[in-house]
Amino acid sequence: MTIQIATTLPENQTISRLFYWLAAMQILTIIGGAVLGLLVAPASLFVSRTENEAFVWIAVGFVGFAAIALSVILVQLSLVAASAFRNDKKWREAVGVAAAVLAVLEFPFGTIFGGYLFWKILKQRKAEEIQSENAELITNG
Repeated sequence: MTIQIATTLPENQTISRLFYWLAAMQILTIIGGAVLGLLVAPASLFVSRTENEAFVWIAVGFVGFAAIALSVILVQLSLVAASAFRNDKKWREAVGVAAAVLAVLEFPFGTIFGGYLFWKILKQRKAEEIQSENAELITNG
């Protein structure tokens, strides 16, 4: 007697959707970073009263560009992770954890979302381990 175990857990679909949401949030971050980097920083050079004030706004512009760079990487990783979880690839956890760790760097929403994704991935991994142990017990028992 052979017992079939479902290869795709419903949790994979949930995690996949969460990664699609993360990608959407990063696209909004890219837009916000572009506004900071391309509009606010150059305009501050003309409206700043002191040299220190101009420096602060230029620093804000660089933060905007850093947010854009991180978000572009995170969008790509999130889309790859979403596809990997949806198609039940073996390397899905590695890409998922990498995307979750990068998301944690984007405070405050990325930190919350990345931490939640990391927890969901670990929870799903534990569920798969328990499922495979139960399958071994049933086939050997």
